[in-house]
Amino acid sequence: MFGKLVKHEFRATGRFALPLCGAMLALALLAGTVLRFWNSLQNGWQGMAGNAIVILYGMSLFAVAVGIFVILMQRYKQNFFGDEGYLTRTLPVGEHALLLSKLLTAVCWYVAALALMALSVLLAGALAGGFTRADARDALDALRYYFPRIGASAALRALLGTLGGMSFVTLLCYAVATIAQNFSKHRFWYFVMTVVLLLALARLLAGLNLFLDARLARSVGVIGGADGPTAIYVTGGAPWLGLVELYLGNALLYFLTWAFLKFRPNLA
Repeated sequence: MFGKLVKHEFRATGRFALPLCGAMLALALLAGTVLRFWNSLQNGWQGMAGNAIVILYGMSLFAVAVGIFVILMQRYKQNFFGDEGYLTRTLPVGEHALLLSKLLTAVCWYVAALALMALSVLLAGALAGGFTRADARDALDALRYYFPRIGASAALRALLGTLGGMSFVTLLCYAVATIAQNFSKHRFWYFVMTVVLLLALARLLAGLNLFLDARLARSVGVIGGADGPTAIYVTGGAPWLGLVELYLGNALLYFLTWAFLKFRPNLA
């Protein structure tokens, strides 16, 4: 059943997110073509049209970044507290499955949006002539040289940190929207609850940081080589401290949202 929920979420959000991403890629192709022949464009309507296309492409990057987030948040609110709320409650699944399916869908869309945005920039740069095959070979050579020296532990921390950060932003908005639903007739409490939630979470993480930081041994060093530094190492548990704090914050926001969805759904 969980797989069906995720599939349905992708279909519902993809109806809006995919056209948005498609428009961005199309504008990237047009912008790259315009920049390639920029010097040959006249100062009349052709130049104005070229400027407009390049500006629209820049705006499309912002639209994808913000638009997908808005689509996902609107989907969450509509699905739980809008016209679909009563239908959602009749599904033979619990709040955990409903919440996790939306969170997983959101993180996947964020990753896909970042990948497509990077692809659009590469396409525009390649068409404009600013990113050649030689540049691509140099980039691949740099990755082959530096990636093994970063180490699997650092790469894993970066991956977990990125996914954890995406989940944190999503869960924070879920929690605020869910709690504020109980104060829909008093808008002032919406802002009060938001501030209280942020301060409480920040206080928790800051207290944990002070507690653990005093007990973790930190040691940073560089292993040198003939052609420069070959590795950077950090000993002790300090490198993982930020991840522990981040995922504890995610857990707090998740169970706070789940508790309000289960015990105080307030569909009115």
